[in-house]
Amino acid sequence: MAGKADYGRFDRFIHWLMAINIGLTLVFARGMSTLPDDERILEYGDHGMSVTTIAICLLIRIAWRVRTGFPAMPDAMGDMARLAAKAMHYGLYGVLLAQIGVGVFLASTTELEFVAKGYNINYTSFQLAPRELHDTLLSFHIGLYWTIVALLALHILAALKHHFVDRDLVLLRMLPFTAKLRARRAAR
Repeated sequence: MAGKADYGRFDRFIHWLMAINIGLTLVFARGMSTLPDDERILEYGDHGMSVTTIAICLLIRIAWRVRTGFPAMPDAMGDMARLAAKAMHYGLYGVLLAQIGVGVFLASTTELEFVAKGYNINYTSFQLAPRELHDTLLSFHIGLYWTIVALLALHILAALKHHFVDRDLVLLRMLPFTAKLRARRAAR
């Protein structure tokens, strides 16, 4: 489904809530598995809280997308650009879901309790994978981490291209507090 003219307030809210959580998680998760036990247990709680929040937001966002669709793409976008935009969005959703899934399996293999702070979910207690798979799951988790970094970099670069090169409204549609600016740009 595609037909709405713009992203609504909820679209922007969930986008930026996820963007902030994902950005912070990517920054603070780096090297977590090499921390001393006392520091790692604290990081597990924070990481679990952040990722559980991302998972909830991602599921809500996917359900919202299924229900409401995406706004129409600019008329000037060619078929390949439209295909790339769709692949980027669906790819990012898919990789985020995969990362969360691998992370839950990985957390179930940890020697230390992996309890999501604020949610009180003990992912270690799920025991979804044997301890012997910890290193393999960790390697996969790290690979997905770098895939997310690359996809987010491309996503940001594409948004900036739309704004500075194509001079269309794609970036402004997702930025909060830009209704007047969008209206002026559209009138040109």
